[in-house]
Amino acid sequence: MTRAGALTLNRAWDICDRLTASITATRPDIVALAPAGDLRRGEPLVTSIVLVGSADDPATAIAGIASLIGSSQVRTRSDRHLTAVVERARVEIRVAPHDRYGSELFLATGSASHVDAMQRRGLPDRGFATEAELYDSVGLPFITPELRHATGEIEAAADHRLPALLEVRDMRGDLHMHSVYSDGRDPIETMIAGCHALGYEYIAITDHSAGAMASRTLGRDEIAEQRDEIHALREKYTGLTILHGVEVDIMADGRLDFPDETLASFDIVLASLHEHHNHDARTLTERSLAAIRHPLVNILSHPANRLVGHSDGYPLDFDAVYDAAAEYGTALEIDGAPMHIDLDGERARAAAAAGVTLAVDSDCHRVEALARQMRFGVGTARRGWIGRESVLNTRPLNDILAFIVAKRRGGRASGSSRSG
Repeated sequence: MTRAGALTLNRAWDICDRLTASITATRPDIVALAPAGDLRRGEPLVTSIVLVGSADDPATAIAGIASLIGSSQVRTRSDRHLTAVVERARVEIRVAPHDRYGSELFLATGSASHVDAMQRRGLPDRGFATEAELYDSVGLPFITPELRHATGEIEAAADHRLPALLEVRDMRGDLHMHSVYSDGRDPIETMIAGCHALGYEYIAITDHSAGAMASRTLGRDEIAEQRDEIHALREKYTGLTILHGVEVDIMADGRLDFPDETLASFDIVLASLHEHHNHDARTLTERSLAAIRHPLVNILSHPANRLVGHSDGYPLDFDAVYDAAAEYGTALEIDGAPMHIDLDGERARAAAAAGVTLAVDSDCHRVEALARQMRFGVGTARRGWIGRESVLNTRPLNDILAFIVAKRRGGRASGSSRSG
């Protein structure tokens, strides 16, 4: 569940970005400096921040980096490699000659199982300038880092069956974010302006319902006020469709935190299993299934409620969850918040195989994280072999609205909500 000293994606990327900027600003002799290892594969926990670059003289480049970091922080050093502690994180930096850069990047990216499988396939023991040349040497197309886990990617590549994976540019909107009406940091307009700058076609403001165990929640008496504010902002941001949504809690008895007449007033409804209530796997699953079957619930958010580095999440019967989501037309979410990264890649792959529609969202609570957390969500989807065809919010707005309407008209379970 946890690894000693491991970092969340968010923390790791913060350190990586600052270190990369510092090196590139002071060492023009180092080119193609790129993250590798856990970061490049999009792992939810990062054991070590790995950077790989190339230079005419790797030894001089490494000496310069060591001086930049500071000798007291450097732990090991050779002519092409050093390890150090930067901002209390373990960092590894490799610098290769230009004609070996591809090989060094491949080895540093891993995973170990993928590298072993490539070596068993006959990978030549020589350097390559690019990874594309390395894969071509064993008769394969380039395999994207997110797939490098020896889970069938080499066989698929050999048979020309690698999927066209989801890209950030495929995302037309973000259907899960929070404002100051619940536990978000920024006002609604700030979040909207941030999404507008990202070029989205539509978004949903989805604050927590009243019963959520968050620092602040959306009270039933605030819903009309929030709706009016969103309506006014629609007049200002005419190129962006703003949906008024809610993230409603699934209560201990499987009912939803707001009554049906309240939920029906929202444009889109996300349901989340937050509180465990000491329930066993069967009861947790039944609570999730009740929400999936509810005709007003469109998306089940972060289905396992995983807390990266602390908990693997709830032990649901995921096959039952996938089957119900596919049957009732409820999307399952791949949540890009670094504390969740849920559904993870393996479960997202299984859900898509079961015919489930997925939603990839940021679950963002502050404007400056909107793009990064969507990138985390997309990366997690890619780890699950997910293409754009499986993802709800790669579709045009009319398809989103039709998806919502179809659920409301065709929901097969009454899913009685909490009345209080």
